[in-house]
Amino acid sequence: MPYLLSKNNASNLLIDKTGESIYYRRYPIKYNQRAVVIAKSTNNEYSASLDDFNNIHVIYKNSTNSLIHLYEKNNKFEFTNLMDDFDNTYQISNIRYLYHQKNYLFYCAYNPFEKTSDLIFHAFKQNEKTEPQSLFSVPSLSSPYECFISNNIIYLLCQILNDKGSYELNLYKYNILSTNWEEFETITDSISPFMDYSLCLCDDKVCVTYVERGSTNTIYFIKKDDKWSDPIKVYSTTETISPIIFIYNNIVWINFKEANKLMYSLSCNNGTTFTEPKLCSAQNPEARHFYFYGYNNNSLSGNKFFGYIYKYPILAVLSQVDTDNILLSSQTNLEIKSIIGNFTSNEMYNIAALKNELDEQKEVQQNITKQYDNLAKMAKELQTQAKMWKSKTSQAEQEIKKLKKKLRKAYIASENKQTKTPQIDDAKKEQVKEEHVKEKHAKETPDQNIDIKIPELIKQIKEIENKTKNSAKNIIAEDKIEILINENVDKKSNTDSNILNE
Repeated sequence: MPYLLSKNNASNLLIDKTGESIYYRRYPIKYNQRAVVIAKSTNNEYSASLDDFNNIHVIYKNSTNSLIHLYEKNNKFEFTNLMDDFDNTYQISNIRYLYHQKNYLFYCAYNPFEKTSDLIFHAFKQNEKTEPQSLFSVPSLSSPYECFISNNIIYLLCQILNDKGSYELNLYKYNILSTNWEEFETITDSISPFMDYSLCLCDDKVCVTYVERGSTNTIYFIKKDDKWSDPIKVYSTTETISPIIFIYNNIVWINFKEANKLMYSLSCNNGTTFTEPKLCSAQNPEARHFYFYGYNNNSLSGNKFFGYIYKYPILAVLSQVDTDNILLSSQTNLEIKSIIGNFTSNEMYNIAALKNELDEQKEVQQNITKQYDNLAKMAKELQTQAKMWKSKTSQAEQEIKKLKKKLRKAYIASENKQTKTPQIDDAKKEQVKEEHVKEKHAKETPDQNIDIKIPELIKQIKEIENKTKNSAKNIIAEDKIEILINENVDKKSNTDSNILNE
């Protein structure tokens, strides 16, 4: 199985096997660059990946059945012998290798003591002596399994044969930080073995596809958010099929090979429904599984793809934009055409829902406008009343000023009346008396009832002040009304803005 290792955004390395040799080749090819052989006399079992420093690591089984760890160091390759098995006692097969701060190796091996086929797990650092451990028994040495690392967790998807004689497809998790295996989860079970299965992870959501064998071979899809969903049937056929799953731009893709033809089925609604399978744009009878590591693309989630090599590696993912062969010389991309068709039907539904929501918002806006108009009418009436009370208040203030002026004069006159007249002789007294009589007849004395006028003036002033207080209350009410009007205007403006945005 070939491995594509992306060292940077500009180049990829292909790790593949030809004859008994493992080689790598850099793409795109420059200056007629040839393949570089990195291991000879090898068995068919090998796996490759990149470490945290983008160095190449390959673990393979050589012709003498020993497990060899080949790794890149200072632009050279060195190797370590992990285990010898000259007599092929353990019959090591199904090698898978991952790297995250240290090496994580999986493989199937025969247990000569228990006479079982076991899945082996070996975590080690360079030049560190650690022992492999048996995780559990698997139905056979060729039983498939899938594993990958995300957020310091190793996800392992594998089937076992339980005590009841049925097959379980289980998900296991290994916490890298605590170095412990967590409690496994059973996804599904069957009386027949599962032919093949694949998984990927997107935003901590586990997506799994598997094939259940019966009168026909059926592809199912299942996912886990908080809990496992019910299995969704994707496709049935009498052919032997091996599906893979990946997520690209939030679309779930399932690819499989049927009768030497690459097929795809996609879901634009998070796996609720899938399209009828169609031919992939990329077609080649020699298409096989590729593992892809080291790429940095947040739009694509998955490690296993179908692909082939034609001058350069081609994966059966989206590759061209010409959906209707307008350019004639380019190949029609059927995948993008399917996306456009699915999005069109889904968007029509979304548009109808948005239209209903817009109508509801319009009705709300009309009600708010009506209420605003009523408040504006009431506000105008109150403003008219307030202006009238302002005028009355101004007049009252003027009257108060005049009355206070009169009151001051009355107090002064009262004080003068109470002042004692100085002693004079009788002749002058008589003269003053006559003058006083004349003055009395000449004009009315303004202060003759001064003691009576003062309380009346005070009473008038208090009445006017009370009226002024009432006017002030109306003026305060007017200010509150203006604030209320401004608030309603703001609400109306916000509502109009929301509707325009919709």
